Amino acid sequence: MPPALLTTSLVNTIQIGSLYALMALGITLTFSVMKLPNFAHAEYVTAGAYAALIVSLSGVLNPLVIMIAAFAVGALTALISHLAVFKPLEGRDVSFYTLILSSFAIGLIIRYILFTMADYFNLFDLRIAIPLQILFREGYLILSNLFAWVVPTSIVLVIILTLLLNRSPLGREMRALADNIILARVIGIRVERVKNYTWLLVGGLAGVAGALWGLQTAVHPLMGWGAIISVFAAAILGGLSSFSGTVMGAYVVAFSENTVMLFLNVNYGLDLAFKPAIPFIIIIAVLLLRPQGFTNLIKRAGDLGR
Repeated sequence: MPPALLTTSLVNTIQIGSLYALMALGITLTFSVMKLPNFAHAEYVTAGAYAALIVSLSGVLNPLVIMIAAFAVGALTALISHLAVFKPLEGRDVSFYTLILSSFAIGLIIRYILFTMADYFNLFDLRIAIPLQILFREGYLILSNLFAWVVPTSIVLVIILTLLLNRSPLGREMRALADNIILARVIGIRVERVKNYTWLLVGGLAGVAGALWGLQTAVHPLMGWGAIISVFAAAILGGLSSFSGTVMGAYVVAFSENTVMLFLNVNYGLDLAFKPAIPFIIIIAVLLLRPQGFTNLIKRAGDLGR
């Protein structure tokens, strides 16, 4: 593979892997605490992206303000979906499969609300209005301000989330719910309050990921759904319980989709149109060969698995 292509693909791997990590951590947190593989997570990403787009089009070009708006809208969207759909279903003691189907349903509802809004206000395929600039150029290595926002922001948010789980009372309560929700109730933990805060965190992380995703691609109502299989592949690599495993899984998926796919294309002529098959292959391989993913390989204090 030519050095220029290799360097570009590795930069893309780090950048996209960081975004996958932000999205996949929300899925891991939801599954660990709520016992729900939430496919509506894709729409939290899209809602955050549209919040960032609207704020930027209003004339606010400060990336920090844009990400705060995306966090707020993503968090609110997730909390409303919990209060309106998931919480009532939990009270009826429905099956695991019913909850999965309900996550598809709430995702479709949010998606078509976004479609309606985008159609009415002509917000299809627009980019967040922050100009791209080259910050570093050395040989084949070119880094833009997009890279400078995506990677550090993702790292900082992962560290904050890990510290929250390890060092705060809320984090300890989340870990107790992930371990045994019945025992958590017995010892006096306010379970519904913890669940509400969990949904706010999950949606907020997804919203920020959507804002950062919208910096590098056009914002449209299907943008979150287009990434959800890759994000689930990362979470499954993390065993749906390990934060460190999920982050590693995100970079493995991004590396496979970018560097590995480009290598196969350049050296063996494999069409890049096969790229969407990679996360499916990863999911099937992990479920068949090692369902626990990286869980027992890299155990960290911040992980929710036991």
